[in-house]
Amino acid sequence: MNKAYDMSRMHFVQGDTDNLTWAICGNVNRGPDQLFEEVIKDQEFYDRYKDCVYTDNGQKQILHIGIEKFSYNCIALSPKNYIINDDIVLKGVILNQNPQINEQTFIDCINNGTVTTAINTTLCQRKGTMSRLQMERNALTGSHTKMTVLQNQSCLPFIKRINADKYLIK
Repeated sequence: MNKAYDMSRMHFVQGDTDNLTWAICGNVNRGPDQLFEEVIKDQEFYDRYKDCVYTDNGQKQILHIGIEKFSYNCIALSPKNYIINDDIVLKGVILNQNPQINEQTFIDCINNGTVTTAINTTLCQRKGTMSRLQMERNALTGSHTKMTVLQNQSCLPFIKRINADKYLIK
């Protein structure tokens, strides 16, 4: 990516096992449909290798890049916990059962540290008896327990008993 794109105009927002979210500072006079066009640094290199890296819209291939969503804004608290195009993605929470979770709850979590709880209702059958289960969980906490975040906002994998002060930033 570094050879093809101007990485000073791209910011890594969040990532998961099968996806990444990037914030791209493109041309302000064009909409978000410009995708990567305005941040290409080496057009010849990009044209030569784009078929090896990118997929057609809607197609998924291993080790290829496919555009899933694009918008003017994105709020990401952690992997599987973000908003793009007013579509909320929140792992482990049934969103249509929890209407109190919206963009403002994400903003409150970031600015004030507000913890939002959610109640998931599911049906379960055991020994021929159907039961309704309600589970309450913390939906938005503002804490991320799978990475260590350094002072310069770099993220490293969480390793037990190794704190951020043990890493050397050069």
